[in-house]
Amino acid sequence: MVGVLSSEHAATASAADVHHGEVSQKSLVRLLLTLKWTLWKRSYRKNVGKIIGTAIGVLYGAGGLVGLVALFLGTTLWAGEGETFPMIIRGLGAFTVLAWFLIPVLAFGLDDSLDPRSFALYPRSAKELQPGMFAAAALSLPSIFTLLAVLAATAFEVLWLVLFGQGAGWIALAVVALIPANLAGMALCLLLPRAWFAHSASRASSRSGRELGGVVAMMVMFAAIYGFSLSIQRVGDLDFELLRQWLPRLVDIVAWTPFGALFAVPMDLAEGAVLPAVLRALIGAAAIAATWMWWRRSIAASLTSALSGDASSGAAKVSALVPRFVKPTAFGAVLGKSLRYWRRDTRYLAAIGIYPLIIVFLVAMGLVLPESRPMMLVMVVFMCGLSGISLCNEIGFDGPSGWVNITANLPARANLLGRVAAIALLMAPPVVVITVALPMLFGMAHLIPLVVLASLGAMASGWGSSVAISAILPYPSSPPGTNPMKDKSASSANAMLTMTIAMVAVFVPQIPTIILAIWGLIIGSDILLLVGGLISLVLGAATFLVGLRIGTVRLTSRYPDVFQKVRDFL
Repeated sequence: MVGVLSSEHAATASAADVHHGEVSQKSLVRLLLTLKWTLWKRSYRKNVGKIIGTAIGVLYGAGGLVGLVALFLGTTLWAGEGETFPMIIRGLGAFTVLAWFLIPVLAFGLDDSLDPRSFALYPRSAKELQPGMFAAAALSLPSIFTLLAVLAATAFEVLWLVLFGQGAGWIALAVVALIPANLAGMALCLLLPRAWFAHSASRASSRSGRELGGVVAMMVMFAAIYGFSLSIQRVGDLDFELLRQWLPRLVDIVAWTPFGALFAVPMDLAEGAVLPAVLRALIGAAAIAATWMWWRRSIAASLTSALSGDASSGAAKVSALVPRFVKPTAFGAVLGKSLRYWRRDTRYLAAIGIYPLIIVFLVAMGLVLPESRPMMLVMVVFMCGLSGISLCNEIGFDGPSGWVNITANLPARANLLGRVAAIALLMAPPVVVITVALPMLFGMAHLIPLVVLASLGAMASGWGSSVAISAILPYPSSPPGTNPMKDKSASSANAMLTMTIAMVAVFVPQIPTIILAIWGLIIGSDILLLVGGLISLVLGAATFLVGLRIGTVRLTSRYPDVFQKVRDFL
């Protein structure tokens, strides 16, 4: 009977042209497009922050398009000459492709909504998934704005060809190549980030290695931002005549790279340069083919690694929890655990890893702008105070593992003091070195006592405020290993309230020091500056002891209640 029903079912399915387990390539593309659209719409549900961010992004994108059109008008109709426009097209084309590649590389908080690993359980190969994933890549606001910019550039290229083209034959040849070349350039823009995302997902490194790479990428991004800010400070010293001579050469060089080759082809044909146009077209085609194959191999590797799991880094090295330089007590155990957290957990690494970059930026700013050196020293003290409040959600970072401290009856004082000792071992020595070296480098050696003592005092105030607030106002955090750029807890009202109170608690006790420092600087008294630094250190120590006492009492009496607030990771 079952066989009869199965035969009838198969015959009915065959008559209706239904093939179980088979999806045509066209249907698969349509399914992936629908999936991407659905995921994009759902990402806005109850996400006010993303809606506001998208609205701001749309406004900036619209403004950028208006500026682009104005630039094209200025170099075509309004200029009265056609020499600048080809250089603008070549330069902007290369910059666009390069930006599409570098942004996902540096802004590591971004990810691909159609992660190849999500399709590992489905019987589909990388070759089958790739066309649909490429089509879905176009469903994004950056893709839409880039397409609009390319269309605007195409329209003005046609206008430029009509106004300034060299001969009807060359104009016709350039027009024929214009749309395919620009579309190919747009395709390369979409392919490069997709290939990078798939490559990142397929890397056979350990999770800790990927997390560390993310932190390094974040630091590189901030370094680029700081470097750009520094360069802006010296824009008035630029030799614009020299820049005008070298810019066309630089653009021509970039146009020979895979990033700028495709968008340069129509301009080459319009200028009668057939051989450069053919060579650049071949470079662009090779870049698209190579990126397509790189992407396919990365997708295949992602599908495999998602089923086999992350590669093991080998046998784990076992070491004692309590460091050798402290006694094996509860304090020593917490100190050892915290030192491991600061070394391994990306949430901690991201919190502390940015400070060296900021110090380098402050040094560079003081060297570039000598008049800003006093403010840079003030910023060093300020940053030392902020480093102290890195502990303001220590209990929240414990998350569900906090129950171990409760069941083991860990003394609250040792619990908090061990965490402070860990960050003190990491931060205090470099702070002393930096606050001694920086005034000497700036030619302000007489400020060394004030800067050193005030930095240590502000940092101690931060530790005191952190241990108290972490026990009073903890909030749930994302789990260990979470990408710091995607930590949703940082945008919560509790997090903002906690950070605000912690900052106030750091600097309000230091008001007497600020008054004495300003007074000493005005009258030029080194004695007053030394007294101000000593008072800062005393006030910082007092703030730390008070905060430690408050946190100890709070945890001792209410640790189960505190644990209930942070027992789940976001």
